[in-house]
Amino acid sequence: MSDYVRRAPKLTSLVLLTVSVLCTHWMAFVNEGIFAEDAGLFSSLFFKDWNAIMNMYSSAAVPMFTYYVWPLSYIPNIFLLKSIVIFGVYIAVIFSYLIGLKCGFLTERESFYIALFSNLLPLTTVTVIITYSTYFNAYALFLVATYLFISVERIRGGLYYLARGASILIYFVSFTLNSLLVLYAAAFILAYLVYISQAARQVSDLRGCISTFLSFCWSKLDFTTLPIVYWLYKGFFYQKTGLYNNYNSFYLDLPSIASNSYRFLVDGIVWPVAIRPVAIDDWNFYVLLAAFVYSTLFIALFFLLRTPNAEKPDIGSQRLDGSVKIISFGLFSLLCGTLPYIVVGKSPELGVLMRNAILMPLPLAVIAVGVLRFLKRKAPSLQAKKTSFVLLLIALTLFTNRWWGSYAAWQARAAKDLAVSQYLVDNPQWSTFSNYWITDKFPMPGEASEYGFADYTSKFHIIWGGQSRMAFTPEHIAFFGIDSAPGVRPVHSTNPARIAFFCDAWASARDIDLSGPQAELEISSKKSSWDNASLAYEYLYFRFIRPSELKTYLGGLVSVTLRAL
Repeated sequence: MSDYVRRAPKLTSLVLLTVSVLCTHWMAFVNEGIFAEDAGLFSSLFFKDWNAIMNMYSSAAVPMFTYYVWPLSYIPNIFLLKSIVIFGVYIAVIFSYLIGLKCGFLTERESFYIALFSNLLPLTTVTVIITYSTYFNAYALFLVATYLFISVERIRGGLYYLARGASILIYFVSFTLNSLLVLYAAAFILAYLVYISQAARQVSDLRGCISTFLSFCWSKLDFTTLPIVYWLYKGFFYQKTGLYNNYNSFYLDLPSIASNSYRFLVDGIVWPVAIRPVAIDDWNFYVLLAAFVYSTLFIALFFLLRTPNAEKPDIGSQRLDGSVKIISFGLFSLLCGTLPYIVVGKSPELGVLMRNAILMPLPLAVIAVGVLRFLKRKAPSLQAKKTSFVLLLIALTLFTNRWWGSYAAWQARAAKDLAVSQYLVDNPQWSTFSNYWITDKFPMPGEASEYGFADYTSKFHIIWGGQSRMAFTPEHIAFFGIDSAPGVRPVHSTNPARIAFFCDAWASARDIDLSGPQAELEISSKKSSWDNASLAYEYLYFRFIRPSELKTYLGGLVSVTLRAL
């Protein structure tokens, strides 16, 4: 990484990245679903319950997240709420591109590829969940701070101190997502590499490397000590409470680390990008066809707008070790982005836990660009426009199809949930019970399948008012240690402390009465055959094209019955 070249961003690249984000995530903007932690957050925002939000985040020692999300309580439109997450994704993509340019070790096209594929890699497929805006926005702030960090060496005068102070402050706020404290090591190393490149320093041996690094650390003492200062600050002022007391505790035994590392490899990389068979008579085939058409148009636009590269001679003139160093830095960044989750036992899993892969796409994109540079040096034929077109077309089609398939799963669940909510609105007499046993005979396939008790208690709260109703889903019957049969009063738990902790205002269950009347709420499908894509696009058709028939469509989607116990 000794070749340092200053490059300016291209407007065409910025436009194409904007198009990519909008076209990849367009379904997030039209999804009205409330999923996972949204069940708690949305109802708290809906009723502007500051205490519920602050108490929940404070119990996990991250009260700063309250300030992230509280402004959302003044946004009345669910579509605008969903766009908050994509805004964070967009800022992260743009600053990934700008950092690639600013560091000077990559060509403009390589910087574009890194930003493009950090957006396209279908890993963190939870962008429809507004609660995770805290994650994506913290990550976006981290990249903004990193851009300022590597820029300060070229700034003079008062702007130097402004940029340096702003970088420190933004880093400090972003560290609310604690895993960024470890990824900061990669940002610090990048800033060091930029420092020695700009100063034209030659580091020829280990002793010189250590001496130069220590000199850099001393000159950037505020940046050097920043993670330690934050960790001490958090430990002194914010403590985990209740059942969150051991949340994200370290599991440093070798079998646990090995198992979670394997899960990151399989569930975090291999499974999300794996090719899945598609039947020609299936709705998913048309989704794949649409992804192919979009990808073809996007790549054609990419080559049409790109002018011949007039900057420093590209890959052919770069030394081979440049690709090796890029790959090495990508691997180091990947380690920094996954290690915090591995040591606390939080590996990615199908569904909402794909949030644990949030720091993986950018390092993987860096590795891919390093490999591409290496292959182009070894096989010049890869530089041909036709070859590049075909490779990009395959990658974009597969990744875009995977994103759209994921969004279809969440949208199909939203359609089902809205249909259930319509039954609750139409039957206010059902609200007289205290405990509802959920029997769901309309299971959703894939990543949007899991339901928790708060998915229902929040509905009860918003539709019927009050927080006196409890819902027992199969997952949370086991979680709460419920060992009494439906209808037996009071509902008995072997873990009452867990019920007392989690059934609070955040979960719309602050005033539940386990000795109160019980009922079974049964949900079943009225459709004989369906898949996620068909449900998703049928719903969007009626929602936006024929809205007057939407209620009829939802009424024909599910059947909900209530039986007193």
